[in-house]
Amino acid sequence: MEHYRESVKKNLRYFILGPFFMVIEACGEFILPYLNANIINYGAATGDVGYILRNGFYMAVIAVVMLAAGVLGGYFAINGASRLAADVRMKVYARIQKFSFANIDEFSTGSLITRVTNDITQIQNFVQSLLRGCFRSPIMMIGAIVMSFYLNAQLAVVICIVIPILAFSIYYVIIKAMPRYTAMQQQLDDMNNEINETITNERVIKSFVREEYEQEKFAGVNEGLRVKSIRALALMILLQPMSTLAINITTLAVVWIAGCQIIIGGMEIGTLTAFITYLSQILNALNFLANIFLQGTRAAASDRRIKEVLTAKIDLTDDDLKGKGQEVKDGEIEFRHVSFRYFKNNPEKVLDDVSFTIHDGEFIGLVGSTGSGKSTLISLIPRLYDADEGTVLVGGHDVREYTLYDLREKVSVVLQQNTLFSGTIAENLRWGREDATQEDMEWACRIAHAKEFIDDFREGYEMELEQGGRNLSGGQRQRLCIARALLKRPKILILDDSTSAVDTATDAGIRQAFHRELTGMTKIVIAQRISSVIDADKILVMEDGRISDIGRHEELIRRCVPYQEIYYSQKDREVEA
Repeated sequence: MEHYRESVKKNLRYFILGPFFMVIEACGEFILPYLNANIINYGAATGDVGYILRNGFYMAVIAVVMLAAGVLGGYFAINGASRLAADVRMKVYARIQKFSFANIDEFSTGSLITRVTNDITQIQNFVQSLLRGCFRSPIMMIGAIVMSFYLNAQLAVVICIVIPILAFSIYYVIIKAMPRYTAMQQQLDDMNNEINETITNERVIKSFVREEYEQEKFAGVNEGLRVKSIRALALMILLQPMSTLAINITTLAVVWIAGCQIIIGGMEIGTLTAFITYLSQILNALNFLANIFLQGTRAAASDRRIKEVLTAKIDLTDDDLKGKGQEVKDGEIEFRHVSFRYFKNNPEKVLDDVSFTIHDGEFIGLVGSTGSGKSTLISLIPRLYDADEGTVLVGGHDVREYTLYDLREKVSVVLQQNTLFSGTIAENLRWGREDATQEDMEWACRIAHAKEFIDDFREGYEMELEQGGRNLSGGQRQRLCIARALLKRPKILILDDSTSAVDTATDAGIRQAFHRELTGMTKIVIAQRISSVIDADKILVMEDGRISDIGRHEELIRRCVPYQEIYYSQKDREVEA
């Protein structure tokens, strides 16, 4: 419960005042029937109007106080629960932001969405019910039992027989419901994953006319959620009929015994009326507590899932650093016998004994067949992953000697997926540097050859982008992502196949701008087209997770068979075209 303690302390007044006012309301609940019984037994029976008016006035005052207390108690309970949920949601979201790629791989996107939304909502609902009923229901129940014994001990014994039976039944339902709620939440994860994947890839689905297939696929997941929801919620449905049956049976027993006593003059009508009210209060309070326990069962399942996120071991942190860490002085990169696996128990390595050196300011090309390990290799430079074996050095120091912030501030990576956000072009560019001026943005866009199409837009840099930049072409999105990376003025710029959607002329123009204006910056370009790296200072050829060869284009075309195969296959396609 560590992740709730801070929020509870911060909002302690709501967690105190909510139950406090609900207790005041509960006290009125068992005082009113007693006053009403007195009015019937003494005021109405004797015709004492003054007695009736006086006690009626007391009842009216108590009712108004109960109304005010109930409203205030509900207000503070809702505030306390909402604030706690907001704090925990923020804490979980902040934790996810610290996740490494390996941590993100461990949790699915749909599962994380469910945990941040639905699971925290379950806890919010439970806390709200807890603040409203954790003291109110027990006090109302205890008070009603005490008043029942005060009015008629013989009838009160009937209640004491029913309560344990009903309590045991409720306990049995809760025990059975717990695993079913967990299964239901996991199925909800699967549904959110399916929805996320479908909406993200809607254009692909339409282009392949696979709408019907996706609907059938979703129908299966949706049906699974329906079945598991019914299994979980069906048990909760039992509570109401069980409680109603208990109330009815007990009421019949009370009326029977009380009726016999009234006939012989051992009980007044008013007392019976109050007793039945207390009976209803006792069983309703017990029912409310049962619902809190049931909500707690569901909230406990949600809490375990939230705790998994908050306690997940983040494998990339600054915890081992002593002091502030090193400063990235230049863009020199060295790999020393580096090996890496995504799945640590897998004997097959994605990178196997990789060694090379890149000098500061060099333009490096990285080529190889699909699955050769190119993207994995460049992910180790800004520590998106850590090497399993060997050492990755930047600026002459092990990357683990830098803080993650300092290292990533000096290494700009444009990944294969060109991610833009809803907002203006300027707002997207300023992800690279928050205080970037208009001049800075124009400089970066000119190098990335994005300025030419931005100037054609009527709003220019203030043009609103749709989510993911869907109102731009693929090539325009790539060029904006390159410009955004350049705004950081990094020591190292990495482009992971980031010009694949632009034409060859624009690609050549971007490379020329790199040579002309980024002379002090180390540039690594992963490319499928040899033409994109043909003028590189060095080209690294990868094959099956290893460096097959390193050299300039002229050298590799003479001696490196994998490079020759890539080059001539592309040249043949150009001739055919």
